[in-house]
Amino acid sequence: MHPAHSHYSGQGFPGGHHGPMMPGLPIYPVPMGHGFCHACGHPKSKCVCGCRECRKESKELLVKADQKIGDVRQTPGFAQMMSAQAQAPIVMNLQTAGFQTANVAGRETLALDAAAAALQAGIGTAFIGGGCCVHLSIEYMPTSPTAQSLVAVLVQDSDGTLLAWARTEKAGIGYQIKECIITTKPGATVTVLVVNMTARLRWCEVFSC
Repeated sequence: MHPAHSHYSGQGFPGGHHGPMMPGLPIYPVPMGHGFCHACGHPKSKCVCGCRECRKESKELLVKADQKIGDVRQTPGFAQMMSAQAQAPIVMNLQTAGFQTANVAGRETLALDAAAAALQAGIGTAFIGGGCCVHLSIEYMPTSPTAQSLVAVLVQDSDGTLLAWARTEKAGIGYQIKECIITTKPGATVTVLVVNMTARLRWCEVFSC
């Protein structure tokens, strides 16, 4: 193992955690794990040097398919998702998931038959803050072993730019995780739609305090 380098000089590191002392050898800090600051050696929650890495806070949005799809359609989040500029790929995923679509006034929308209206769905929204760019990752698990499932993510940033990601899964698939599906910036709003699925969106925010 190679010793870690430091900007400090002398026989000690102020406020740090040190390795064992051996006669005739200089003192080097023991490399810290993920829970410790690599600069000052303290636990990240008690960092004294203020590095950006220690000012990250994990965020998540959990969405469960616990409503009828007809009820979800009445929510503002669903209306925004279907009317967004990124509507086309989302509708295409809905079609492959077994939904019926119809063109109403030049815009594709969902036309649910009796079978589709019984599907379980869920929708959730969250605000993304912080002081640096954000990378979204998602993990999901279908709730029905015999039906197709869907997850769709729509992000609208502070400039009005829309970014979308959607995935349709066949029946029988297990737990999945997709990393860095969308990169955005603070001030964005994210909406997650699920059908026959439970999904958790994850990201980290760099904050100042």
